[in-house]
Amino acid sequence: MPTHNLLWTSGWDSTFRLLQIILIEKETVQPIYVIDKNRKSLNKELETIEIIKEKIKELHFEAYKRILPVWYVGEELTINKEIQESSQYIKTLAKMGSQHEWLAQFCFNHNLENIEMSLDKNPCVNSFTHFLVTNYIVTDYSKTDNKKLYNIIDVIFKYFSFPVINLSKQEMNIIAKSNNWENIMVLTWFCHKPKRNKPCGKCVPCTTVIKKKMGFRIPLINRTKGYLKIYFSK
Repeated sequence: MPTHNLLWTSGWDSTFRLLQIILIEKETVQPIYVIDKNRKSLNKELETIEIIKEKIKELHFEAYKRILPVWYVGEELTINKEIQESSQYIKTLAKMGSQHEWLAQFCFNHNLENIEMSLDKNPCVNSFTHFLVTNYIVTDYSKTDNKKLYNIIDVIFKYFSFPVINLSKQEMNIIAKSNNWENIMVLTWFCHKPKRNKPCGKCVPCTTVIKKKMGFRIPLINRTKGYLKIYFSK
């Protein structure tokens, strides 16, 4: 039985993928969580991981056994300069988060490959996911006119696979409901700046959730703040 190495944040996309692995594919998963001590939501995410695991244990005990102990990663890494330089170049073309370079460095240090990264389908042409899909994930290297760009992206993203890239959050929600996963998915976390233990509505993940028509996950007052931020940022 294969083991899936999955980057698990306790968020919607990666939790959905975890449930796919253990409940539909009935295979083993090695969750990997990257510790960022500067992240205000760190404690909430760590707490949510344990809450989700306990809910899975309660509802799907046999499947729960297929979840290996979470690998919590927070060590200093030996820097691969090629990865560093590729990251710098990509950032001149698209808004790539610093976590992608760090994750590639982590994979290089541990000689890992095929690490599952749960990026959802994003039709927004200005998003990094759209940049990655159009220039790398669905690109046939033999046919692309920009092999230099493909190779630069490959330096970082060759370590990863993208199993839910063809699904939007709404499509995942439909699948989750059809499989009676709502009681687990409702526990997932995404906000970077929680207020009174609730999603703030204004941080990037919160406004992204609103834009993707999943705003029901944010309390009404905070959701309104998010709508206003989106409106005035146009």
